Amino acid sequence: MPDQPREGPAASESGLSLWVWSLLGLFAACVPGALLVVEKSGSALSPAPLVLVILAALAGYLVAVRVVIRDRFGQRPRRARLLVWAVAAGLFLGSVAVLFAFRPPPPPLTRMSGARDVAVVGFAGHDGRPDKRVLADVAADFTHAMAGRIPTAGAVRDYTGEVSLPLTQLEEAHRDALEHETSRFADESDAEIVVSGLVATDPAGQTTLRPAVYVRADQVPDAPELASWFLGAPILMARGWESAQGRAQLRTELTRQIGALAQFMDALDTWRNGRPARAVQILNGLLDPTRRSGTDSLVPLDLLRLFHGHAAEAQAVGEPADGRQKLLQQARTDYLTIDDGSAAGRRAALSLQYNAYLRARNGAQGCEPGTVNGRELADVSRALRALAQDRGLGELGRLRATVNLGQAEQCRITAHLAKDNGAVQRAVAPALKAPDITGSTDIRALAAAIAAVNANDRGDVTSAIRYIRLAIANGQDLQQRAVWHGLLATWSLARCDLRTGRTATQDALAQLAAAERAGRTSPQLHHQLEQAFTTQLSGAERRCGAVGQETR
Repeated sequence: MPDQPREGPAASESGLSLWVWSLLGLFAACVPGALLVVEKSGSALSPAPLVLVILAALAGYLVAVRVVIRDRFGQRPRRARLLVWAVAAGLFLGSVAVLFAFRPPPPPLTRMSGARDVAVVGFAGHDGRPDKRVLADVAADFTHAMAGRIPTAGAVRDYTGEVSLPLTQLEEAHRDALEHETSRFADESDAEIVVSGLVATDPAGQTTLRPAVYVRADQVPDAPELASWFLGAPILMARGWESAQGRAQLRTELTRQIGALAQFMDALDTWRNGRPARAVQILNGLLDPTRRSGTDSLVPLDLLRLFHGHAAEAQAVGEPADGRQKLLQQARTDYLTIDDGSAAGRRAALSLQYNAYLRARNGAQGCEPGTVNGRELADVSRALRALAQDRGLGELGRLRATVNLGQAEQCRITAHLAKDNGAVQRAVAPALKAPDITGSTDIRALAAAIAAVNANDRGDVTSAIRYIRLAIANGQDLQQRAVWHGLLATWSLARCDLRTGRTATQDALAQLAAAERAGRTSPQLHHQLEQAFTTQLSGAERRCGAVGQETR
């Protein structure tokens, strides 16, 4: 019987290679696989420990591969050894790729749903002092205390253990990474205000906390100086964190400052939404000297005065002539008390001219001949021309100055105090073409309304209707939109476009009703305008026929 063929060297080496590659593959996969099990079980690793574990595994893997190549492939050609290295590297990289591909995503941040939510993201210590655990305790303590100080529509939540922002950049001039990550965090958590702070302790043990606050830009479109991160005045604590009394005093002061900021934002929101009287009440409380502590407030005093004046002017719109002039004078006093050299100084100068424009109308709602002060209007126009070139106002401020100039010039034309030489069109043109930036929408709406009135005065009703539609599309103020819908109705009915006239009349009355509910107009004025609109529509139907034009 012939001998059975024996396994030769080739078969032996094939079995050895299979064993070697299986061992390398198992080793390459075991560490990432173990990490996956750990993370899936709920003990997710942070990026730093994960990278360290992978590097340690890589070091061991390299040693193992090197030993295998030395013992089993030492006599092989260099190409074979390189092939082993390449395949081993591919196995390891593939296993790491699988690890990252199947890592569970981080848990989503708890999303707040209030209208004025505050997120606390912890405090950053200087030179590693004090202990991070102490700072975490302070953040939790502050969160609990703050919950009762913000408007009822908001909430306060401590995110110290859920998010890690590069807060040390608060001390630096460039905060790009911090701004970017905070913006993303605010979007995910829906926080309107993000609170942090810089903590330092000197050798004597005195602790200083400098509040740091981030406010979303869409919450303060009229106060850009409060948008993004900004630092408040230092709060001193004599005895350090071990003093319960000192910690309580610090918490109380920080709570007061953040609460005042939230109230100021609430006042701005109230003013923008057509309740200026309520906004004035809130700002009166913030301006009360007994509630302020020197200059260590997150909201500068001049900014409070500026918006107190704005709210008083808005309140004046719905008042009778005598009350209107009184409120306008009150707003003027606010603007005059603002320091010219402050951040709000140039804006106050612009507000003073708009206030002078309103007062030059002698309490009248319009600019009919004989109802305005021509000399004061001319002075306003000259001042606004200068402000429109003032670099200190910024792009948005200069744009507003040019639109206010067009408004003053149109008033002079309507009052037969000046001829239309194209000044109005030139003044409003930049605003109509301005890009969409924060705060530009309201300016564009006003510019379009001025252009509409000017076009109608020139007999170009088609352009007037086009511009007034643009104003309505960009405006948000209830009372203004009621007026603009009324103009659209008047001009449409003049052309016997009854369908547009009826719709615009209904829209104007709806805006008036909403303005009355918000306290922006009186029931008497609402009733008076409703009767005027009804009479206007009835007259157009008699003049144009029951149907009229059905085209817009």
